Amino acid sequence: MALLCLATLCFSCLAASPTAVSLGLSQIKESESILGAPAKDQSTNATATSAPVQNKNITLLRQDSGTNLSEMNRTYSVSPTYGSAQAVKFTSPKPGWRLEAVLVMATDGWNSSSKQLPTPLPFAIEIRDANLRLLYHFADTQLPYFTSNTGVRMAVIEVPALPIDGDFFVCFYGYRSLGLATELQNATGNSHYFEKQTGLLYPGVLILRNNQTLPVNFIIRAFGE
Repeated sequence: MALLCLATLCFSCLAASPTAVSLGLSQIKESESILGAPAKDQSTNATATSAPVQNKNITLLRQDSGTNLSEMNRTYSVSPTYGSAQAVKFTSPKPGWRLEAVLVMATDGWNSSSKQLPTPLPFAIEIRDANLRLLYHFADTQLPYFTSNTGVRMAVIEVPALPIDGDFFVCFYGYRSLGLATELQNATGNSHYFEKQTGLLYPGVLILRNNQTLPVNFIIRAFGE
């Protein structure tokens, strides 16, 4: 139970089911209206849509409801331990599919009303295969990705093209300092906690005040072709 105890930061309705959206990486960076997922230098007052946007054979995979991010019933949660990650399980849409970027919606708690400059905080992204073996690791500070005048960003983080067949996991390490956007309804069962030291996977849930658990969706998405 200790692994599941989280700190929640704030609250914000929804519908639909996980889906894949076809589009190009340049379109993600240029148009918030396509995904409700602005690039790392933009805010998140956009509309998510499950309607495909055709551009070659590129797809966006998501395991949240896909609802409008500004209307989504969500909170921001930190990892249960310093060495654990909030992880989302995806399935490549076809053999030989290549992962090219991940999208992560998170906050460091700073906004334009803050009187002090934001403090650099570390975060990491890991890509793991179906057996949780490490395929790729990326680390940086949150400043170019999740620090925003509006308090939260959807960051687009490019990765070297990784050929992936079958299931894989995108893991977000916020080191108990960064709050990951967490959808409070329509859980798909594909959000988890990954304990790096033990290599174990736990259900993605929040602990409620009455000690009951609420299954959630972590707002992490995967992009590739």
